Amino acid sequence: MRLPGIEEKYEILRTLGEGGMGVVYLALQKPINRKVAIKSIAPYLARDPAIRERFSAEAGVLARLNHPNIVTLYDYIEEENALYLIMEYVEGQALSEMLKAGPLPLDLIDKYFTQVLEAFAYAHGEGVIHRDIKPANIMITAGGRVKILDFGVARLLQTDHSITRTGMRLGTLLYMSPEQVKGEKDIDHRSDIYSLGVVLYEMLLGKPPYPTDISEFDLSLKIVKEPLFDLSRPPAEIPHFLVEVILKATEKDPAFRYPTCETFLDDFKSAFQQKLPPSPPTQIQGFPGKEKTALGSRKKIALLIGIAVLFVLLPGIGIFFYLSQNKRAISEAPPPLDSTSITDTVTFFSEDTSSFSPSEEFGPVPSPFASEKSAISSEKPPLQKPISVPTSTSHPKKPSFSESKPTDTFSLSPPSAQPVFSVEIVDFRPSSLAQAKAKGTLVVKNTGEVPAHAVQVVLFFLDKNGQLRDTDTLELPEIAASQAVSHPVKARVDGIKKIQAEVISHK
Repeated sequence: MRLPGIEEKYEILRTLGEGGMGVVYLALQKPINRKVAIKSIAPYLARDPAIRERFSAEAGVLARLNHPNIVTLYDYIEEENALYLIMEYVEGQALSEMLKAGPLPLDLIDKYFTQVLEAFAYAHGEGVIHRDIKPANIMITAGGRVKILDFGVARLLQTDHSITRTGMRLGTLLYMSPEQVKGEKDIDHRSDIYSLGVVLYEMLLGKPPYPTDISEFDLSLKIVKEPLFDLSRPPAEIPHFLVEVILKATEKDPAFRYPTCETFLDDFKSAFQQKLPPSPPTQIQGFPGKEKTALGSRKKIALLIGIAVLFVLLPGIGIFFYLSQNKRAISEAPPPLDSTSITDTVTFFSEDTSSFSPSEEFGPVPSPFASEKSAISSEKPPLQKPISVPTSTSHPKKPSFSESKPTDTFSLSPPSAQPVFSVEIVDFRPSSLAQAKAKGTLVVKNTGEVPAHAVQVVLFFLDKNGQLRDTDTLELPEIAASQAVSHPVKARVDGIKKIQAEVISHK
């Protein structure tokens, strides 16, 4: 078999695959005896002036991609009626073939998908978007190394329309993002993130999220309007710690997806590190019959218990401190002073104050330190009822007492400064015929004097009857003192007429 224009350098060994965009051959690069994969672009595409112009402008960018998980583009060759991509040949098995046997074990999903996200994080950082992510373009070598095929090829071959002249879509519809399906022009790396979320779903379930036997029109509507699965009953095959990860990656609106593959990877790895058992549902106060995970409730309960214990213990500690200080003052008091030298009023408190009446009058009270025996005795000297000693000898009458109770001699220090939050939803747009999913912007302001970290906010999505339809939890990394942060929020179900928010924890 010969390919016009390149037979002198390459010997074709066999055909590896064939599709709407061309044929892939296994070939031997003669000068260095290296196996390569040659993608011969379909003639009707190769003759398209727009494709040829883009090919020469961007193929060099793809050739500079250098990552262990991305198949290297060695060269590109333009002939009069042909375009060739000379690529690294990978011996292994396509992920699509592996999934024919069913879903992958979780340890393999962790291993393979981590490499996939690392490859796309690198490529996106270089400004390259794949646009045709699917299991068939993910190869797994015998050593467990992931290799991404056809990186950027869809961009090279893209025309002004998402449908080619033969009716073949550039990309596989099942894995396309909603913006690709709608034919939007300004498609960025977040389209790849959506497709990666679909691939993760298929790795967990062994099948794509939508039926493959429906019409292209019906499938397109599902991709644009319907989530991958029923949000109220996620598939049992998806571990609970990955449900939110998949949902965020496959948001219909790109603004609500992961902003980068790095953040996608961070959440993916954190989920696998936790692998927590499902939290039992607990009642949400104020919404009878509705549930949320116990994690947030336990934090709130623990916080309330901590505050209650603090308020119970602090008065007790204060009283103990007061009594211990009073006892020390009595035990260490000097011998009784002559009344003419006393310049302050000294008050002694009896242990029995229940019978004390302000109207009582007392005669002279002997000092508890009058005898040497009592001063050196290990026994606690008897305390007397309160008396006041006059500050001078000019008023010999008996002391009088006001009817107000004695003031404690200790005070509690004010609690340390804490963040103070105000929460609101602005620019809210409820569900309607024109707006399928309610959306808005969460604004959390810290009016306190200290910053707050890892601020967790729970969102409550209500229908027109005020019934709770869904909840979500967001974590804001930091809110400085007297500062506010905003975050876009969007309902995952239809029919939402109100969104409420509440800060449940922070550090």
